[in-house]
Amino acid sequence: MLKKLIVLGCITVLCMNMVYAEKDTKSYPPSDEAGYALLESLVVAFGDMARTGTGGFDTVNPVLQRQMAMLKKARSQNQVDALFYKRYHRILEVLKLTIRKKETDPEGILDDFTHQEIKKFIMDVTGADATISPPENRGIGAIAGTIAEEIINLHLYLDSRLEREKVMKKYMEWTKPPKK
Repeated sequence: MLKKLIVLGCITVLCMNMVYAEKDTKSYPPSDEAGYALLESLVVAFGDMARTGTGGFDTVNPVLQRQMAMLKKARSQNQVDALFYKRYHRILEVLKLTIRKKETDPEGILDDFTHQEIKKFIMDVTGADATISPPENRGIGAIAGTIAEEIINLHLYLDSRLEREKVMKKYMEWTKPPKK
């Protein structure tokens, strides 16, 4: 369990550099501040765990619960859009499945479901088919890399929202019927 958290923490520490470097050079549109704050708080929490060597279900679960509460609040106040909500929520789901205690499911009732969902997440984010065949290969490296990739994707999504609107208008112009 600790190995999983250290790997996840190391990957998120890599993402921290991007978050902090950009923080100094860019001011975020007020409409996206909550999204950036959610990403940063998740990366910082796992970075702290990696630096201190702490982790485990009892440490990570409260972090995930706080993240979910903040996400729900941001969504209810229209501070994050539906796409950001869904994708960030999925990160939290995968993390929760990754840290679940074996003792809570000693017969492995959720094993197949857990591995299916994690493999689907990896495929959706990276396009790669992950080889996960517990207990030998739990795919922790692939999970950590995919979570880092999705955090970066969400950050870039927020960065490009204004530009996306311009591009959409341009495409809409191209699809208008000719003027008579």
